Amino acid sequence: MPVPALLEEKPAPEGKTAPADGQEKLELLIIEDNEEVREYIRYCLDTSKYNITEAGDGEEGLEKARVLVPDLIISDVMMPKKNGFEVVKAIRSHIGTSHIPLILLTAKASLESRLEGLRRGADAYLTKPFSPQELALRIEKLIEIRRLLQQRYQDGLPSAGDDAYRQEDEFIANLREYILQHIDEANLSGDRIGRHFGMSRVHLHRKLKALTGQPITDFVRSVRLQKALELIRERKLNVSEVSYQTGFSSVSHFSRSFKKAYGKSPSEV
Repeated sequence: MPVPALLEEKPAPEGKTAPADGQEKLELLIIEDNEEVREYIRYCLDTSKYNITEAGDGEEGLEKARVLVPDLIISDVMMPKKNGFEVVKAIRSHIGTSHIPLILLTAKASLESRLEGLRRGADAYLTKPFSPQELALRIEKLIEIRRLLQQRYQDGLPSAGDDAYRQEDEFIANLREYILQHIDEANLSGDRIGRHFGMSRVHLHRKLKALTGQPITDFVRSVRLQKALELIRERKLNVSEVSYQTGFSSVSHFSRSFKKAYGKSPSEV
């Protein structure tokens, strides 16, 4: 494949700043068979904000995506072994990676080609050659959308009806349901929950952190506390009984967690 004229002029990307103190770098995966294009994409990205992993074809890219579970994927369309459309389809159909924002790159500017990429589940489409500012802005907007998605799940499961979030809404709903089914078990771990959903604890943690901003331990605790609040408001059980029915190892631990979450002790509620 001929190399697009990407490297001839490289105006410096604007606004390259280090991430805020304590903010983790985001993991980006570049899937592109042309080494010069991968070099150009690296140039476009702010390495103070992103850890960058590369793959030289679609098959290698899928393998790395499933191991790394990156925060965002940038993939070419025309590649050996698996093309970009096949990569998008595989990413969207795997529970461990279905949430990852994905940008497709192509030398084809036709409307049909762009629509095909979006139809397969790509979040954005860029035609080569593209500027560093254009790629950086696309990434920033997709990360911003992901943060809005985190807000969507932080206060409980939103009402159904938005097809754009259907797959992830179902995952969060199923995750909550599984936790509620085992809510009285104090040893409900990320390993066990991950096995139920066919993924490792690490992959579950990365997916949940991307969707909710919470690690699995915090998410489980929040479900326990929401259920505890419901039980307390029903006034059928005392604080000790609520504590053990929602899987807390001790009443004192439950009371501290409850007050931290709701600003009042269980007895005050």
